[in-house]
Amino acid sequence: MKIVMVYTRFMDPVGKDRSVGGIQTYLFNLGQMCVKYHHEPIIYQASSRYFREQIGPISVVGVPAINLNTRKGKNQLVQAAISGIDLKRDLLIFGSDGYATDIGSNRCISIQHGIEWDLPSKYSHSRSRLRRILGDSIYQLIRRRRAINAYLQCPNRVCVDYNFHNWLRTYLIDDLPGRNWVILNAANIASEEAFSTRVKHNNSVRILFARRFHRYRGTQIMAEAARKLLVKYQNIQFTFAGEGPDESWLKEFFRNEDRIQFIKFDPEQSLYIHLQHDIAVVPSLASEGSSLSVSEAMGAGCAVVATAVGGITNMIMNGYNGFLCMPTASDLQKQLEILINDDEGRFRMGARAYDTAKEALSLDRWQKSWAQVINEVANE
Repeated sequence: MKIVMVYTRFMDPVGKDRSVGGIQTYLFNLGQMCVKYHHEPIIYQASSRYFREQIGPISVVGVPAINLNTRKGKNQLVQAAISGIDLKRDLLIFGSDGYATDIGSNRCISIQHGIEWDLPSKYSHSRSRLRRILGDSIYQLIRRRRAINAYLQCPNRVCVDYNFHNWLRTYLIDDLPGRNWVILNAANIASEEAFSTRVKHNNSVRILFARRFHRYRGTQIMAEAARKLLVKYQNIQFTFAGEGPDESWLKEFFRNEDRIQFIKFDPEQSLYIHLQHDIAVVPSLASEGSSLSVSEAMGAGCAVVATAVGGITNMIMNGYNGFLCMPTASDLQKQLEILINDDEGRFRMGARAYDTAKEALSLDRWQKSWAQVINEVANE
């Protein structure tokens, strides 16, 4: 069976390089699951020229001259994907529910990646013309209504957290219609041997921030907390791993600080990088489903400090397998200090995080859950 996925950009517009991002990683994992269960994965995306490339097990087809800022453009991309399959035997997956539309068949699944319109307006770098005209409150009401409509477009939906469903129920009079599944984002899990031999750092504590360098991902509250901690503790080191619009700002902020390092790594290296660190920080201000970054950190046995945002609260029980904090620099610093000052407590928390990930957040479990969904929809 062919399983065709639709998403904006899995590769760059000319089909040369794979794009980096959470949804791209999600779809790559989905493609690997398809092959494991003997399906043929294909991704259709917008592009500047027609191309057909192979990324691992996935065929990627670029469809040119599509304006995805319009519903017409999104529908064009969906129609291009449908033209390459037989909906009597194949399956269509909307890589994000924003692309979902009526295709005249129930052999489709949309993916809802969590609430992403919860960023306070004071953090917005730019305001659209519509937002300036309507004002922030009305604009947010419209975004919420669009999110509901997008989710309900497809009869079969996989959501990455329970947070979205709980929010949606506050708007609906009746039960959720259609078929709905929740499959938390997962990651590769370290082997028992790798976990038991985690690298020790001669009494130093290594802290990892592996996110896109963007304000809503917590770069600025992370930087503020890190600077104060570096003054107070001589045995800590920070690694900022990633890239993004705040990269120059971060490097200037920590100029001449020799206990800060900046690195970049491919998704396939994530487990190795996390195994070299004691604490992982996920300080997002908004726009989080269940977090791949949290899954990766827990799967390596890091003690995790994360903000209580979105689907992260489905993954961490505060004080047991990680710490949850408010999205402020002061609260982030407070929780990090507890772990810096308690070696045994830090190790126990990392061990509980590792056990949680093994049981609930493994890629194998994720693949089995997705395979069951596909089998149910295909055999309806």
